[in-house]
Amino acid sequence: MARSPLLEIHFLTLWICVVFSAGSLSHAQVFPGVLGPMPHPPENPPTSEKIRLGQFLFWDEQLSSDNSTACGTCHLPEVGGGDPRAFEPFAAHPGTDAIFGTEDDVRGSVGVPRQSCDGSPLHDPTFGWARRVTSRQAPSMIAAGFSPLSFWDGRATGEFRDPLSGDLLIASGGALESQVVEPTVSAVEMACEGRDWSSVVAKLATVAPLALARDLPLAWSTTLQSHSDYPSLFESAFGTAEITPSRIALAIATYERTLLPNETPFDHWNAGQQDALTPDQQQGLLLVIDLCTPCHAGIEFTDHSFRNIGVRPAVEDLGRQSVTGDPDDAGRFKTPGLRNVKLRAPYFHNGSRETLRDVLDFYSIGGEFTDHLDPDMVPLNLTDSSVNLILDFLENGLTDPRVAAGLPPFEHPTLQPFFTRGDVNLDGLVDLTDAIALLEFLFLGVGTLLCEDGSDANDDGELDLADPITVVQRILGGPLLPAPTDRSLGPDPTDDVLNCTR
Repeated sequence: MARSPLLEIHFLTLWICVVFSAGSLSHAQVFPGVLGPMPHPPENPPTSEKIRLGQFLFWDEQLSSDNSTACGTCHLPEVGGGDPRAFEPFAAHPGTDAIFGTEDDVRGSVGVPRQSCDGSPLHDPTFGWARRVTSRQAPSMIAAGFSPLSFWDGRATGEFRDPLSGDLLIASGGALESQVVEPTVSAVEMACEGRDWSSVVAKLATVAPLALARDLPLAWSTTLQSHSDYPSLFESAFGTAEITPSRIALAIATYERTLLPNETPFDHWNAGQQDALTPDQQQGLLLVIDLCTPCHAGIEFTDHSFRNIGVRPAVEDLGRQSVTGDPDDAGRFKTPGLRNVKLRAPYFHNGSRETLRDVLDFYSIGGEFTDHLDPDMVPLNLTDSSVNLILDFLENGLTDPRVAAGLPPFEHPTLQPFFTRGDVNLDGLVDLTDAIALLEFLFLGVGTLLCEDGSDANDDGELDLADPITVVQRILGGPLLPAPTDRSLGPDPTDDVLNCTR
Protein backbone atom coordinates (compact mmCIF):
# COMPACT_ATOMS: atom_id res chain seq x y z
CA MET A 1 0.00 0.00 0.00
CA ALA A 2 1.10 3.58 -0.61
CA ARG A 3 2.53 5.68 2.21
CA SER A 4 0.79 8.97 2.91
CA PRO A 5 2.87 12.03 3.92
CA LEU A 6 1.28 11.84 7.38
CA LEU A 7 2.38 8.24 7.78
CA GLU A 8 5.88 9.15 6.60
CA ILE A 9 6.11 11.71 9.41
CA HIS A 10 4.65 9.20 11.91
CA PHE A 11 7.14 6.56 10.84
CA LEU A 12 10.06 8.99 11.16
CA THR A 13 8.92 9.99 14.65
CA LEU A 14 8.70 6.36 15.73
CA TRP A 15 12.09 5.59 14.22
CA ILE A 16 13.68 8.44 16.21
CA CYS A 17 12.07 7.03 19.36
CA VAL A 18 13.69 3.66 18.65
CA VAL A 19 17.11 5.17 18.04
CA PHE A 20 17.10 7.24 21.21
CA SER A 21 15.80 4.43 23.40
CA ALA A 22 18.57 1.99 22.43
CA GLY A 23 16.32 -0.05 20.17
CA SER A 24 13.27 -0.20 22.44
CA LEU A 25 10.03 1.16 20.98
CA SER A 26 7.58 2.72 23.44
CA HIS A 27 4.22 0.97 23.22
CA ALA A 28 2.16 4.01 24.18
CA GLN A 29 3.36 5.89 21.13
CA VAL A 30 1.81 3.36 18.76
CA PHE A 31 -1.27 1.59 20.19
CA PRO A 32 -2.74 3.35 23.20
CA GLY A 33 -5.68 0.90 23.42
CA VAL A 34 -6.12 -2.82 24.01
CA LEU A 35 -8.04 -5.46 22.09
CA GLY A 36 -11.51 -6.25 23.33
CA PRO A 37 -13.93 -7.07 24.58
CA MET A 38 -15.87 -7.78 21.42
CA PRO A 39 -19.11 -5.81 21.15
CA HIS A 40 -22.39 -7.64 21.76
CA PRO A 41 -25.61 -6.34 20.22
CA PRO A 42 -28.03 -5.46 23.03
CA GLU A 43 -30.61 -7.87 21.56
CA ASN A 44 -28.23 -10.80 22.18
CA PRO A 45 -26.60 -10.36 25.60
CA PRO A 46 -24.04 -13.03 26.57
CA THR A 47 -24.63 -15.63 29.25
CA SER A 48 -22.52 -18.63 30.21
CA GLU A 49 -25.37 -20.96 29.24
CA LYS A 50 -25.70 -19.40 25.81
CA ILE A 51 -21.94 -19.56 25.27
CA ARG A 52 -21.89 -23.26 26.17
CA LEU A 53 -24.78 -24.00 23.79
CA GLY A 54 -22.96 -22.07 21.06
CA GLN A 55 -19.81 -24.10 21.66
CA PHE A 56 -21.71 -27.36 21.33
CA LEU A 57 -23.50 -26.28 18.15
CA PHE A 58 -20.32 -24.92 16.57
CA TRP A 59 -18.42 -28.18 17.13
CA ASP A 60 -21.25 -30.66 16.45
CA GLU A 61 -20.94 -32.49 13.13
CA GLN A 62 -24.59 -33.48 13.44
CA LEU A 63 -25.49 -29.94 12.42
CA SER A 64 -24.73 -31.08 8.85
CA SER A 65 -27.02 -33.35 6.87
CA ASP A 66 -24.60 -36.28 6.66
CA ASN A 67 -23.01 -35.94 10.13
CA SER A 68 -19.66 -35.08 8.59
CA THR A 69 -19.18 -31.36 9.00
CA ALA A 70 -19.32 -29.00 11.95
CA CYS A 71 -18.64 -25.29 11.80
CA GLY A 72 -15.35 -26.16 13.48
CA THR A 73 -14.44 -28.59 10.70
CA CYS A 74 -13.69 -25.62 8.46
CA HIS A 75 -12.72 -23.18 11.23
CA LEU A 76 -10.01 -24.73 13.41
CA PRO A 77 -8.20 -22.47 15.91
CA GLU A 78 -4.85 -24.20 15.46
CA VAL A 79 -4.74 -23.01 11.85
CA GLY A 80 -5.89 -19.52 12.75
CA GLY A 81 -9.59 -20.23 12.33
CA GLY A 82 -9.35 -21.57 8.77
CA ASP A 83 -9.75 -24.97 7.14
CA PRO A 84 -6.95 -27.38 8.10
CA ARG A 85 -7.48 -29.28 4.84
CA ALA A 86 -6.73 -26.33 2.57
CA PHE A 87 -3.48 -27.81 1.22
CA GLU A 88 -5.00 -31.21 0.48
CA PRO A 89 -5.46 -32.06 -3.22
CA PHE A 90 -9.18 -32.59 -2.68
CA ALA A 91 -9.59 -28.98 -1.44
CA ALA A 92 -9.39 -27.55 -4.96
CA HIS A 93 -12.13 -25.59 -6.71
CA PRO A 94 -11.72 -25.22 -10.51
CA GLY A 95 -12.50 -21.50 -10.56
CA THR A 96 -14.45 -19.63 -13.20
CA ASP A 97 -13.30 -21.77 -16.12
CA ALA A 98 -14.57 -24.95 -14.36
CA ILE A 99 -11.34 -26.75 -15.34
CA PHE A 100 -9.09 -28.20 -12.69
CA GLY A 101 -5.38 -27.52 -12.92
CA THR A 102 -5.52 -24.03 -14.45
CA GLU A 103 -4.37 -20.68 -13.09
CA ASP A 104 -7.75 -19.62 -11.72
CA ASP A 105 -8.09 -22.65 -9.42
CA VAL A 106 -8.98 -21.86 -5.82
CA ARG A 107 -8.00 -23.51 -2.56
CA GLY A 108 -11.42 -23.47 -0.96
CA SER A 109 -13.06 -25.15 2.00
CA VAL A 110 -14.24 -28.74 1.78
CA GLY A 111 -17.98 -29.24 2.20
CA VAL A 112 -20.34 -32.14 1.57
CA PRO A 113 -20.85 -34.33 -1.49
CA ARG A 114 -23.96 -33.64 -3.50
CA GLN A 115 -26.72 -35.71 -1.93
CA SER A 116 -30.47 -35.93 -1.66
CA CYS A 117 -32.01 -35.57 1.76
CA ASP A 118 -32.81 -39.29 1.88
CA GLY A 119 -29.05 -39.90 1.90
CA SER A 120 -28.72 -40.95 -1.74
CA PRO A 121 -25.57 -39.67 -3.46
CA LEU A 122 -26.04 -37.39 -6.45
CA HIS A 123 -23.52 -36.79 -9.22
CA ASP A 124 -22.22 -33.24 -9.38
CA PRO A 125 -21.21 -31.87 -12.81
CA THR A 126 -18.02 -30.33 -11.36
CA PHE A 127 -16.97 -32.56 -8.47
CA GLY A 128 -18.52 -35.85 -9.52
CA TRP A 129 -19.13 -38.03 -6.47
CA ALA A 130 -16.52 -36.26 -4.36
CA ARG A 131 -17.10 -33.61 -1.74
CA ARG A 132 -17.71 -30.20 -3.16
CA VAL A 133 -15.42 -27.30 -2.38
CA THR A 134 -16.31 -23.66 -1.85
CA SER A 135 -15.06 -21.05 -4.31
CA ARG A 136 -13.30 -19.06 -1.56
CA GLN A 137 -11.15 -19.82 1.46
CA ALA A 138 -12.90 -20.12 4.80
CA PRO A 139 -12.28 -16.81 6.59
CA SER A 140 -11.32 -16.94 10.26
CA MET A 141 -13.99 -16.83 12.94
CA ILE A 142 -11.44 -15.61 15.51
CA ALA A 143 -12.04 -11.95 16.40
CA ALA A 144 -14.69 -11.89 13.67
CA GLY A 145 -17.10 -10.12 16.03
CA PHE A 146 -15.24 -6.85 15.56
CA SER A 147 -16.21 -6.66 11.90
CA PRO A 148 -19.41 -4.83 10.93
CA LEU A 149 -19.84 -7.16 7.92
CA SER A 150 -19.07 -10.88 7.53
CA PHE A 151 -17.91 -13.10 4.66
CA TRP A 152 -15.21 -12.10 2.18
CA ASP A 153 -17.76 -10.02 0.26
CA GLY A 154 -19.56 -8.60 3.31
CA ARG A 155 -22.94 -10.02 2.43
CA ALA A 156 -23.74 -10.81 6.08
CA THR A 157 -24.77 -7.46 7.54
CA GLY A 158 -25.28 -6.16 11.05
CA GLU A 159 -29.01 -6.29 10.58
CA PHE A 160 -30.08 -9.80 11.59
CA ARG A 161 -33.49 -11.09 10.60
CA ASP A 162 -35.23 -14.29 11.60
CA PRO A 163 -34.53 -16.84 8.83
CA LEU A 164 -38.15 -18.05 8.94
CA SER A 165 -40.31 -14.98 9.54
CA GLY A 166 -38.03 -12.22 8.31
CA ASP A 167 -38.66 -10.28 11.52
CA LEU A 168 -35.90 -7.89 12.56
CA LEU A 169 -34.16 -9.38 15.62
CA ILE A 170 -30.96 -7.30 15.74
CA ALA A 171 -30.93 -3.78 14.35
CA SER A 172 -27.13 -3.45 14.11
CA GLY A 173 -24.03 -5.30 15.20
CA GLY A 174 -25.41 -8.72 14.27
CA ALA A 175 -23.13 -9.67 11.38
CA LEU A 176 -22.05 -12.87 13.14
CA GLU A 177 -25.67 -13.94 13.58
CA SER A 178 -26.37 -13.15 9.92
CA GLN A 179 -23.36 -15.19 8.85
CA VAL A 180 -24.21 -18.26 10.94
CA VAL A 181 -27.49 -19.04 9.22
CA GLU A 182 -26.07 -19.49 5.72
CA PRO A 183 -23.69 -22.53 5.85
CA THR A 184 -26.13 -24.80 7.69
CA VAL A 185 -28.53 -24.89 4.74
CA SER A 186 -25.89 -24.53 2.01
CA ALA A 187 -25.85 -27.61 -0.24
CA VAL A 188 -22.12 -27.06 -0.79
CA GLU A 189 -21.05 -26.56 2.81
CA MET A 190 -23.26 -28.62 5.16
CA ALA A 191 -26.60 -29.56 3.63
CA CYS A 192 -28.35 -32.03 1.39
CA GLU A 193 -30.21 -30.73 -1.68
CA GLY A 194 -33.26 -28.76 -0.56
CA ARG A 195 -32.54 -28.89 3.17
CA ASP A 196 -34.59 -26.38 5.14
CA TRP A 197 -34.55 -25.15 8.69
CA SER A 198 -37.41 -27.39 9.79
CA SER A 199 -35.26 -30.47 9.14
CA VAL A 200 -32.32 -28.90 10.98
CA VAL A 201 -34.49 -28.18 14.02
CA ALA A 202 -36.10 -31.62 13.96
CA LYS A 203 -32.70 -33.31 13.87
CA LEU A 204 -31.28 -31.31 16.76
CA ALA A 205 -34.31 -32.18 18.86
CA THR A 206 -33.44 -35.89 18.70
CA VAL A 207 -29.63 -36.24 18.64
CA ALA A 208 -27.30 -36.41 21.61
CA PRO A 209 -25.10 -33.28 21.61
CA LEU A 210 -21.56 -33.89 20.32
CA ALA A 211 -22.24 -37.61 20.02
CA LEU A 212 -19.69 -38.00 17.22
CA ALA A 213 -16.88 -35.94 18.76
CA ARG A 214 -14.11 -37.26 21.00
CA ASP A 215 -11.85 -35.78 23.69
CA LEU A 216 -14.39 -33.28 24.96
CA PRO A 217 -13.06 -30.62 27.35
CA LEU A 218 -13.89 -31.55 30.93
CA ALA A 219 -16.25 -28.63 31.47
CA TRP A 220 -18.19 -29.63 28.38
CA SER A 221 -18.57 -33.21 29.59
CA THR A 222 -19.75 -31.91 32.94
CA THR A 223 -22.45 -29.84 31.23
CA LEU A 224 -23.63 -32.87 29.29
CA GLN A 225 -24.18 -34.79 32.51
CA SER A 226 -26.96 -32.39 33.46
CA HIS A 227 -28.07 -31.39 29.94
CA SER A 228 -27.92 -34.48 27.79
CA ASP A 229 -30.06 -33.23 24.90
CA TYR A 230 -30.42 -30.06 22.90
CA PRO A 231 -33.91 -29.08 24.19
CA SER A 232 -32.44 -29.01 27.69
CA LEU A 233 -29.50 -26.90 26.54
CA PHE A 234 -31.79 -24.46 24.73
CA GLU A 235 -33.99 -24.18 27.81
CA SER A 236 -30.93 -23.40 29.92
CA ALA A 237 -29.80 -20.72 27.46
CA PHE A 238 -33.13 -19.15 26.46
CA GLY A 239 -35.67 -20.07 29.13
CA THR A 240 -37.67 -22.53 27.00
CA ALA A 241 -36.75 -25.73 25.20
CA GLU A 242 -37.79 -24.47 21.76
CA ILE A 243 -35.12 -24.90 19.10
CA THR A 244 -35.28 -22.27 16.36
CA PRO A 245 -32.92 -21.11 13.59
CA SER A 246 -32.59 -17.69 15.18
CA ARG A 247 -31.67 -19.18 18.55
CA ILE A 248 -29.05 -21.37 16.87
CA ALA A 249 -27.53 -18.24 15.32
CA LEU A 250 -27.72 -16.23 18.55
CA ALA A 251 -25.94 -18.98 20.50
CA ILE A 252 -23.16 -19.64 17.99
CA ALA A 253 -22.50 -15.92 17.54
CA THR A 254 -22.30 -15.48 21.31
CA TYR A 255 -19.70 -18.24 21.50
CA GLU A 256 -17.70 -16.73 18.64
CA ARG A 257 -17.53 -13.41 20.50
CA THR A 258 -15.51 -15.15 23.23
CA LEU A 259 -12.72 -15.95 20.75
CA LEU A 260 -10.56 -12.97 21.60
CA PRO A 261 -6.89 -13.42 20.55
CA ASN A 262 -5.45 -10.81 22.89
CA GLU A 263 -2.50 -12.63 24.44
CA THR A 264 0.05 -12.27 21.66
CA PRO A 265 3.57 -11.04 22.44
CA PHE A 266 2.47 -7.78 20.84
CA ASP A 267 -0.36 -7.43 23.38
CA HIS A 268 2.01 -8.01 26.28
CA TRP A 269 4.39 -5.46 24.79
CA ASN A 270 1.53 -3.05 24.24
CA ALA A 271 0.60 -3.45 27.93
CA GLY A 272 4.06 -2.29 28.94
CA GLN A 273 6.18 -5.45 28.93
CA GLN A 274 9.02 -4.03 26.85
CA ASP A 275 10.87 -7.32 26.35
CA ALA A 276 7.78 -9.12 24.99
CA LEU A 277 8.88 -8.08 21.49
CA THR A 278 12.49 -8.37 20.44
CA PRO A 279 14.18 -5.33 18.88
CA ASP A 280 13.85 -6.96 15.46
CA GLN A 281 10.14 -7.57 16.02
CA GLN A 282 9.71 -3.93 17.06
CA GLN A 283 11.40 -2.91 13.82
CA GLY A 284 9.00 -5.22 11.99
CA LEU A 285 6.08 -3.53 13.74
CA LEU A 286 7.36 -0.14 12.57
CA LEU A 287 7.49 -1.40 9.01
CA VAL A 288 3.95 -2.79 9.27
CA ILE A 289 2.74 0.59 10.54
CA ASP A 290 4.53 2.38 7.73
CA LEU A 291 3.78 0.04 4.84
CA CYS A 292 0.59 -1.85 5.67
CA THR A 293 -1.72 0.93 6.83
CA PRO A 294 -4.43 2.04 6.40
CA CYS A 295 -5.58 -1.47 5.43
CA HIS A 296 -4.06 -3.28 8.42
CA ALA A 297 -4.44 -0.47 10.92
CA GLY A 298 -5.18 -0.25 14.62
CA ILE A 299 -5.26 -2.75 17.44
CA GLU A 300 -7.15 -5.25 15.26
CA PHE A 301 -4.67 -4.84 12.38
CA THR A 302 -7.49 -4.28 9.91
CA ASP A 303 -9.75 -1.40 8.95
CA HIS A 304 -12.47 -3.88 7.84
CA SER A 305 -12.51 -2.29 4.40
CA PHE A 306 -12.97 -3.99 1.01
CA ARG A 307 -10.18 -3.65 -1.53
CA ASN A 308 -9.03 -5.07 -4.83
CA ILE A 309 -5.32 -5.78 -4.40
CA GLY A 310 -4.80 -7.52 -7.76
CA VAL A 311 -4.72 -11.17 -6.68
CA ARG A 312 -6.68 -12.31 -9.76
CA PRO A 313 -8.68 -10.59 -12.54
CA ALA A 314 -11.86 -9.17 -11.08
CA VAL A 315 -14.00 -10.95 -13.67
CA GLU A 316 -13.14 -14.29 -12.05
CA ASP A 317 -14.78 -13.32 -8.75
CA LEU A 318 -16.56 -9.99 -8.45
CA GLY A 319 -16.31 -10.04 -4.67
CA ARG A 320 -18.00 -7.03 -3.09
CA GLN A 321 -19.66 -6.04 -6.37
CA SER A 322 -21.78 -9.20 -6.21
CA VAL A 323 -23.38 -7.71 -3.06
CA THR A 324 -23.53 -3.99 -3.85
CA GLY A 325 -23.93 -4.08 -7.62
CA ASP A 326 -21.42 -1.23 -7.84
CA PRO A 327 -18.86 -1.75 -10.64
CA ASP A 328 -16.32 0.14 -8.54
CA ASP A 329 -16.45 -2.78 -6.08
CA ALA A 330 -15.32 -5.33 -8.68
CA GLY A 331 -12.81 -7.76 -7.20
CA ARG A 332 -12.86 -6.16 -3.75
CA PHE A 333 -12.60 -8.44 -0.72
CA LYS A 334 -12.57 -7.79 3.00
CA THR A 335 -9.22 -6.95 4.56
CA PRO A 336 -8.45 -9.70 7.10
CA GLY A 337 -6.74 -8.89 10.38
CA LEU A 338 -3.10 -9.89 10.84
CA ARG A 339 -3.44 -11.54 14.23
CA ASN A 340 -2.45 -15.23 14.04
CA VAL A 341 -1.66 -14.75 10.37
CA LYS A 342 1.25 -17.17 10.73
CA LEU A 343 -1.26 -19.99 11.27
CA ARG A 344 -3.60 -19.17 8.40
CA ALA A 345 -1.83 -20.42 5.27
CA PRO A 346 -2.66 -20.48 2.41
CA TYR A 347 -3.41 -16.80 1.93
CA PHE A 348 -5.86 -14.47 0.18
CA HIS A 349 -9.49 -15.26 -0.56
CA ASN A 350 -8.46 -17.86 -3.14
CA GLY A 351 -5.61 -19.45 -1.19
CA SER A 352 -3.17 -18.61 -3.97
CA ARG A 353 -0.11 -17.88 -1.79
CA GLU A 354 1.38 -20.67 0.29
CA THR A 355 3.58 -18.69 2.67
CA LEU A 356 3.76 -15.26 4.24
CA ARG A 357 6.97 -14.66 2.34
CA ASP A 358 4.99 -15.25 -0.86
CA VAL A 359 2.49 -12.66 0.33
CA LEU A 360 5.20 -10.09 0.96
CA ASP A 361 6.71 -10.80 -2.44
CA PHE A 362 3.26 -10.13 -3.90
CA TYR A 363 3.02 -6.75 -2.16
CA SER A 364 6.59 -5.93 -3.09
CA ILE A 365 5.65 -5.92 -6.79
CA GLY A 366 2.30 -4.19 -6.19
CA GLY A 367 0.02 -7.10 -7.04
CA GLU A 368 -0.31 -9.04 -10.28
CA PHE A 369 -3.49 -7.78 -11.97
CA THR A 370 -4.32 -4.12 -12.46
CA ASP A 371 -8.00 -4.07 -13.46
CA HIS A 372 -9.98 -2.22 -10.77
CA LEU A 373 -6.84 -2.12 -8.63
CA ASP A 374 -7.11 -0.19 -5.37
CA PRO A 375 -5.30 3.17 -5.71
CA ASP A 376 -3.32 2.49 -2.52
CA MET A 377 -1.88 -0.67 -4.06
CA VAL A 378 1.60 0.31 -5.25
CA PRO A 379 4.87 -1.66 -5.32
CA LEU A 380 6.57 -1.68 -1.93
CA ASN A 381 9.93 -2.82 -3.35
CA LEU A 382 10.83 -4.54 -0.10
CA THR A 383 14.43 -5.39 0.68
CA ASP A 384 15.34 -8.81 2.07
CA SER A 385 16.09 -7.17 5.40
CA SER A 386 12.66 -5.53 5.55
CA VAL A 387 10.93 -8.78 4.62
CA ASN A 388 12.72 -10.65 7.40
CA LEU A 389 11.84 -8.00 9.99
CA ILE A 390 8.18 -7.95 8.97
CA LEU A 391 8.00 -11.73 8.99
CA ASP A 392 9.54 -11.87 12.46
CA PHE A 393 6.85 -9.55 13.80
CA LEU A 394 3.93 -11.17 11.96
CA GLU A 395 4.93 -14.73 12.77
CA ASN A 396 6.25 -14.36 16.30
CA GLY A 397 4.75 -11.13 17.56
CA LEU A 398 1.13 -11.59 16.47
CA THR A 399 0.51 -15.27 17.29
CA ASP A 400 -1.59 -15.97 20.38
CA PRO A 401 -0.18 -19.22 21.86
CA ARG A 402 -3.64 -20.22 23.08
CA VAL A 403 -4.90 -20.18 19.51
CA ALA A 404 -1.98 -22.23 18.22
CA ALA A 405 -2.43 -24.84 20.95
CA GLY A 406 -6.24 -24.89 21.06
CA LEU A 407 -6.36 -23.75 24.69
CA PRO A 408 -9.26 -21.89 26.36
CA PRO A 409 -11.19 -20.06 25.09
CA PHE A 410 -10.13 -21.83 21.88
CA GLU A 411 -10.46 -25.38 23.25
CA HIS A 412 -12.53 -27.89 21.33
CA PRO A 413 -13.19 -31.62 20.94
CA THR A 414 -11.56 -33.87 18.36
CA LEU A 415 -13.73 -34.22 15.26
CA GLN A 416 -14.01 -37.23 13.01
CA PRO A 417 -11.06 -37.80 10.64
CA PHE A 418 -11.73 -37.87 6.90
CA PHE A 419 -10.51 -40.75 4.74
CA THR A 420 -11.13 -42.47 1.42
CA ARG A 421 -12.30 -46.07 1.69
CA GLY A 422 -9.67 -48.45 0.30
CA ASP A 423 -6.85 -45.88 0.20
CA VAL A 424 -4.46 -47.94 2.34
CA ASN A 425 -1.24 -46.09 1.48
CA LEU A 426 -2.88 -42.64 1.65
CA ASP A 427 -1.74 -41.51 -1.78
CA GLY A 428 -5.20 -40.22 -2.72
CA LEU A 429 -5.91 -43.14 -5.09
CA VAL A 430 -7.46 -46.56 -4.73
CA ASP A 431 -5.51 -48.99 -6.90
CA LEU A 432 -3.51 -52.20 -6.83
CA THR A 433 -0.80 -50.67 -4.64
CA ASP A 434 -3.36 -50.42 -1.83
CA ALA A 435 -4.24 -54.10 -2.02
CA ILE A 436 -0.53 -54.99 -2.03
CA ALA A 437 0.20 -52.69 0.92
CA LEU A 438 -2.58 -54.27 2.94
CA LEU A 439 -1.48 -57.82 2.10
CA GLU A 440 2.08 -56.99 3.15
CA PHE A 441 0.84 -55.53 6.43
CA LEU A 442 -1.50 -58.42 7.22
CA PHE A 443 0.75 -61.33 6.30
CA LEU A 444 4.31 -60.00 6.33
CA GLY A 445 4.09 -57.37 9.04
CA VAL A 446 5.45 -54.74 6.68
CA GLY A 447 4.52 -51.09 7.13
CA THR A 448 1.96 -49.39 9.34
CA LEU A 449 -1.65 -48.44 8.86
CA LEU A 450 -2.26 -44.78 9.64
CA CYS A 451 -5.93 -45.17 8.79
CA GLU A 452 -7.44 -48.49 9.78
CA ASP A 453 -10.89 -47.28 8.78
CA GLY A 454 -9.73 -46.59 5.24
CA SER A 455 -8.04 -50.00 5.05
CA ASP A 456 -11.28 -51.71 6.09
CA ALA A 457 -12.44 -51.85 2.49
CA ASN A 458 -15.64 -53.81 3.13
CA ASP A 459 -16.49 -51.86 6.31
CA ASP A 460 -17.08 -54.92 8.46
CA GLY A 461 -15.06 -53.55 11.34
CA GLU A 462 -12.19 -56.02 10.85
CA LEU A 463 -8.93 -56.04 8.93
CA ASP A 464 -8.44 -59.35 7.13
CA LEU A 465 -7.99 -60.98 3.72
CA ALA A 466 -11.46 -59.89 2.65
CA ASP A 467 -10.30 -56.27 2.50
CA PRO A 468 -7.57 -56.54 -0.19
CA ILE A 469 -9.91 -58.85 -2.11
CA THR A 470 -12.61 -56.17 -1.97
CA VAL A 471 -10.14 -53.56 -3.25
CA VAL A 472 -9.15 -55.77 -6.19
CA GLN A 473 -12.80 -56.46 -7.03
CA ARG A 474 -13.47 -52.73 -7.05
CA ILE A 475 -10.48 -52.08 -9.34
CA LEU A 476 -11.87 -54.69 -11.73
CA GLY A 477 -15.19 -52.87 -11.97
CA GLY A 478 -16.98 -54.00 -8.85
CA PRO A 479 -19.41 -51.88 -6.82
CA LEU A 480 -18.44 -48.74 -4.97
CA LEU A 481 -16.80 -49.34 -1.64
CA PRO A 482 -18.94 -48.47 1.41
CA ALA A 483 -19.25 -44.85 2.55
CA PRO A 484 -17.41 -42.57 2.33
CA THR A 485 -16.61 -44.71 -0.80
CA ASP A 486 -13.45 -44.84 -2.88
CA ARG A 487 -14.58 -41.85 -4.96
CA SER A 488 -14.97 -39.40 -2.11
CA LEU A 489 -13.78 -38.87 1.43
CA GLY A 490 -15.35 -38.34 4.78
CA PRO A 491 -15.79 -39.83 8.24
CA ASP A 492 -16.68 -43.45 8.96
CA PRO A 493 -20.46 -43.76 9.37
CA THR A 494 -19.99 -47.17 11.03
CA ASP A 495 -19.26 -47.39 14.75
CA ASP A 496 -16.40 -49.87 15.16
CA VAL A 497 -13.08 -50.25 16.99
CA LEU A 498 -10.93 -49.16 14.04
CA ASN A 499 -9.24 -45.76 14.06
CA CYS A 500 -7.83 -43.27 11.61
CA THR A 501 -4.97 -41.06 12.78
CA ARG A 502 -3.96 -39.58 9.41
